[in-house]
Amino acid sequence: MKPNLLAGGAMIAVLLGATSALAQDVQAPQPMTGDQGLADIVVTAQRRVESAQKAAIAIDVVAPAELTRAGVNSAATLNAVAPSLNVASGGGATASFFIRGVGNFTNNAYSDSAVAFNYDGVYIGRPTATNGAFFDLERIEVLKGPQGTLYGRNATGGAINVLPSKPKIGELGGAISIGIGNYDNVEAEAAINLPVGDNSAFRVAGKVLHSDGYNDDGTADSKARGVRAQFLTEPSDGVSLRLAADYSHVGGMGPGGSYQGSLAFVPGAPASSAAPANYVFVPSNLDRRSGLTSPEARDYFSQLVIGGSFNFPAPVERPYINDTNWGVTGELGVETGIGDLTVISAYRRSRLDDLFNGPGFRGGRVDERDRQFSAEVRLNGKRIGPAEWLLGAYYFDETTRGRSVFNQYIATSIQSYDVGTRSTAGFGRLTFHLADSFRLVAAGRYTHDRKSLDGSAPTLLNICTNAAPPLGPGCLAGPSVPVGRSLAEIAAAIPASDLPLGFPVAPGPANARPFGSAGNILFYSPIVVNDTVTQNRFTYRLAAEFDAGPNSLAYASYETGYRSGGFSLSLGHETFEPEYIKAATVGLKNRFFNNRLQLNIEAFYWRYSGQQVSHFGLDALGLNSYFTENAGRSTIKGVDVDIQFRATPSTLLSGSVQYLENRLDDYSYQTPRGATFLPPAVGCPYAPGTNALGQTVYDVDCSGKPGFNSPKWSASAGIEQYVDAGPNRITFAAQGRYRSNRVVGFDYLPQSYSGRDFVVDGSISFGDPDETWAITLWGRNLTNRTVPTITQLNSSVANTIITNYAPPRTYGIRGNFRF
Repeated sequence: MKPNLLAGGAMIAVLLGATSALAQDVQAPQPMTGDQGLADIVVTAQRRVESAQKAAIAIDVVAPAELTRAGVNSAATLNAVAPSLNVASGGGATASFFIRGVGNFTNNAYSDSAVAFNYDGVYIGRPTATNGAFFDLERIEVLKGPQGTLYGRNATGGAINVLPSKPKIGELGGAISIGIGNYDNVEAEAAINLPVGDNSAFRVAGKVLHSDGYNDDGTADSKARGVRAQFLTEPSDGVSLRLAADYSHVGGMGPGGSYQGSLAFVPGAPASSAAPANYVFVPSNLDRRSGLTSPEARDYFSQLVIGGSFNFPAPVERPYINDTNWGVTGELGVETGIGDLTVISAYRRSRLDDLFNGPGFRGGRVDERDRQFSAEVRLNGKRIGPAEWLLGAYYFDETTRGRSVFNQYIATSIQSYDVGTRSTAGFGRLTFHLADSFRLVAAGRYTHDRKSLDGSAPTLLNICTNAAPPLGPGCLAGPSVPVGRSLAEIAAAIPASDLPLGFPVAPGPANARPFGSAGNILFYSPIVVNDTVTQNRFTYRLAAEFDAGPNSLAYASYETGYRSGGFSLSLGHETFEPEYIKAATVGLKNRFFNNRLQLNIEAFYWRYSGQQVSHFGLDALGLNSYFTENAGRSTIKGVDVDIQFRATPSTLLSGSVQYLENRLDDYSYQTPRGATFLPPAVGCPYAPGTNALGQTVYDVDCSGKPGFNSPKWSASAGIEQYVDAGPNRITFAAQGRYRSNRVVGFDYLPQSYSGRDFVVDGSISFGDPDETWAITLWGRNLTNRTVPTITQLNSSVANTIITNYAPPRTYGIRGNFRF
């Protein structure tokens, strides 16, 4: 650690000296247009209005034009514009966010994301409610690193701020965008701004999106619609009130994966580039876009055998998404004698009706209702001598009620849950100006969390009493448990001849019934979890800021963050503890050559502990169960460089490079050994052991492995060039993005590594120089790279490996009109 810190300190000292010397030779820039120099981007990431170049934090800011050019129309596509951000969608409507490897693959009703998602200044508790907000946007801010003071809990990796365009008083205007593309893509977006008297305005916007699936079975499609209405009034000087309401619906089939192949158990087989020891990889020979429910995929899957019951698996269910989200927000701003007061309150509702499949799941049904209320009060005080200050308070109340069914071929868990979260916090920030060019910052936040779970999860387990082939007949003609939302639905789908002793069974201890005539037994085990956890945490930020020149800022900070603990509907694993992060950052932000060159450099060093990991394991009854536990700690460090250069009035060059080293210092967990005692199919060392309940398990140790979604190198390069064509303008834009090999699967199998990829996007636009209209031809992933986003192992059925991929080559034409 010390050599790294010394090297980092030496690098920063050299850069500070170079920056200061260069700044002395460069005159302060004069006001310029976007054609002459680089335009300033205003952000509110630090709860104040400031230029992104004057904000002493690590932040990526994405303007609307860049979102459109990169095809960002949902949370799942954000990684196209933020090099440090990785987004994975494994099934259903949930998107998992990773910033520099901090994140989690699984989000459900009783766990939280590690990256805070904020829409219109409001924290969104459920990651399933993030997909309907991407239209008529002002900008998107991606904050890198823990945001424990201003954003609070569940921001260990950072925060994503999606900010819609606000009403503009005194302006009458609007915009329309219509586009078509391959995969029957149709996008239509419109917005209108209406003045109401002299001091008010109304703005309404909406969007419709339709795109067929990229996979052969129709999965990986996009079907969404949304509308947003806002009213802004300024009844007197220093007073503003904005009211907003939004509605969105997300449909279609949702994300989908494809079979890579399976791992066949071969005792004594050495580890290879395709499989761990004792296993041999058998490829599926299916197209990587085949999906799971296409005819060829169903045929492939039907020939595999379920471990434990030794019968053929039933086909996976055809997925769908039917989610509705809506909310109302009120924002009050008042200029007082002591500072600017801001009050934001919001009420949001979501309804989820999803069915997804994938590794380990024949079908997962989610029927859920989410409700949240939040309120935040901030007073950004007027400067008192050398001191600037901010005080705030926050309240969050969320209730989630639902029923989820997870059919895992040999086990079906029928979960009913009522989850409550209540969080209160007080926070503050003090900036002390020691000199005109030097400032010290101290910020802190105290958070009190109370979470409760009242749930039940009766489990059905289908096992075979016969020996597995070739030692016995197995149960190859035996039945599979159907997918249903309740015991009653499952009972209705099972023929009476397959369950002669009746079903459902009476509540009580675990018991069994003969199932079919091939030797299967269906076990019933009731599980009830009723628990409450209370957590308190103080998080803080210490920073120093130095204006090294008229347009150069140097900063150093140390910040802490935490993600709250939660629950699992699994006996013996009912709760898990919070995770914590500590982050040191040094950075430089510079503008040179009369505002034409921007050079930003950031170095970071993070310590991540108590990492929350979700995986399969044994519960207190010895049943295979899915739960979350605290698995270890890691060290994350690297350097981020961002460059923009206005080479000529008509030429803009841009580029970024991130070097990231994310290593797991201590990362271990336990996995069941099962009745057959087969070694686990995992790319980490393991050894036989016992857990705290005395059950036989394997101890898996992945210490020293790279962290998830952490490419060592990420780079991008872009160019935007325009030429005048009479009174109009032709604009050419291209961007290439490179990411090195990274881990996209929990098991560290050879198939869990993505390999390196290089993706190119481009567009040609013809229109008015004032951007009142434009016709654009666009193409994304022009290299047509097949980029894995998440790989998962189905240990229930022949160790099948399933991978989801980013969109293939897409292209189309779009017309934009402003009036």
